[in-house]
Amino acid sequence: MTEVRGLPVKQVVKLNRVQKAMAKGMKASLNELALSQISRELDFTELKSFRADLSREGTPKISINTLILSAVARVLPKNPYLNAQLVENEIVVFEPVNLGMAVATDFGLVVTVLRNADKLPLTEVAEKAAELAKRARTGKVTLEDIEGGTFTISNLGMLGVDTGIPIPRPPESAILLFGAVRPRPAVVNGEMLIRDTCWATLSYDHRFIDGALAAAFLRDISELLNSPQILLE
Repeated sequence: MTEVRGLPVKQVVKLNRVQKAMAKGMKASLNELALSQISRELDFTELKSFRADLSREGTPKISINTLILSAVARVLPKNPYLNAQLVENEIVVFEPVNLGMAVATDFGLVVTVLRNADKLPLTEVAEKAAELAKRARTGKVTLEDIEGGTFTISNLGMLGVDTGIPIPRPPESAILLFGAVRPRPAVVNGEMLIRDTCWATLSYDHRFIDGALAAAFLRDISELLNSPQILLE
């Protein structure tokens, strides 16, 4: 292939297995779901302070991403339609909270699944998430590692991204994208302060998840982030 649309071609790269699966899945998601998005700025100041306290107390290293995973896992059971899918004319709510974690690898984006995440203590979330990410980056994931997700989180903050419009991974009905945590001006109790904040964008299937439910989900996450000690309970 030397030309496409009359333009000279520099290189042709075939999609690998992971990229083919992602391309097929994302197209199916756009075709089948009534996608809508909602965003909210989240205050991470208390969460970062909580993480520093854990470190001083000798807790094994806990990343911001681990805290995000644990927080979302705790909130999903209170918002069951976000942990569900539409099957014909029925809303199927899942018992387990199986969190999909988007991991960037040399083979493309791989979504591994942290099973029963809402039942795991914080340190176990950290251990299991780290192991799943390692297997994804070394190309050693199994089918069990990537199947059975009920809700996916994509954290692009480490790449400097502030926000975006994620696409749910079928057959899931929602995905939550976190951007970079940055110091930003905020008005707190009438006073201008600098707070560590981040933008979170939720994409969801509007056929059965309405704007009020989506907003309530983000509100619950915001409230938990402001009281992160709950993650130790």
